Amino acid sequence: MSTTADLDACTRVAVEFATRLIHGKYAGAHLLLSANARDDWPPSALREAYQELVDWVGPAPDRIEVARTLRDWELREDGDLAAVYLLLHGGETEGMTVTVAREADRQVVREIDWGRA
Repeated sequence: MSTTADLDACTRVAVEFATRLIHGKYAGAHLLLSANARDDWPPSALREAYQELVDWVGPAPDRIEVARTLRDWELREDGDLAAVYLLLHGGETEGMTVTVAREADRQVVREIDWGRA
């Protein structure tokens, strides 16, 4: 797969993950996580972390903007493909960084950094 196609796939996974969170589909978001992240983030923990992130913003986020996609960054681990920084727009704007990695021939969310960078 080309670098551009890899980054496009990573962006799609990150946006789909955030979309599921915005729509309260925490079990669906959970399915996009890596095996290790699924252990760390059951759907109830995703719900709690997401609600804590956006509770203060006024109207709930209803739009996602891809602010930045990095292919190389300081904390990159083997298997990581991209770190995607997303802005969640609602009454105010909040952010999150989603690290997308390859696992068993698919792109998965390996790590979530909640909050603006």
